[in-house]
Amino acid sequence: MVIVKKVLTKSSLGARLKLRGYFMNIHKLIEVVNYMLKKYEYRLNYTKLLKMLYLADRQSYDDTGSPITGDTYTALKAGPILSNTYNLIRNKGNQNDQNLWNSRFLKDAYDLVALTDKIPCNTLSDYEKEVLDGIDSKFHNYTFTDLIEYTHANCPEWKAPKDSALPISIESILQALGKSPDEIAFIIEEEESFAQEEAALAQLSELNA
Repeated sequence: MVIVKKVLTKSSLGARLKLRGYFMNIHKLIEVVNYMLKKYEYRLNYTKLLKMLYLADRQSYDDTGSPITGDTYTALKAGPILSNTYNLIRNKGNQNDQNLWNSRFLKDAYDLVALTDKIPCNTLSDYEKEVLDGIDSKFHNYTFTDLIEYTHANCPEWKAPKDSALPISIESILQALGKSPDEIAFIIEEEESFAQEEAALAQLSELNA
């Protein structure tokens, strides 16, 4: 297994994820979402979008030990989703992130619509584009209900919540992907170390601002 440690940035210390590891980079997330929406003439059912992004992160974890989006994950009755992305779609995200998101996307009923096609794609690596392209190629003609059924059947880390939602840990994803305990421990240790480094850098930036 090849472990690739990505260099992520964050806008503030408050952007730190609640579950292990990464800071979600809102600028990169916007690029990822726009990259996928472009394949659907900039309008797509947001449940389908969330499922495809989850599957893309899952594949990236399998291949490299790190995700594309840096989001956290939640199990809903309709399957796994990206937690912070879902909140942004529903206008319930972090205020600064939400303001930027709302300048780029609009929720129209059950679709997410891009407000501009001028979003640059500067932060995605060739590998990340390849993963996103592959996920789209495989699932382009799936409906959102098809993808709900697919993730129910093929993502064993998803457990049907008794109430509304359950968190999905990175450990459970890695276990479902067949990673060994040593591999999982290494990946988690790398994530925690990187998160601490980013937090320290963020504090220095804020002190010097």
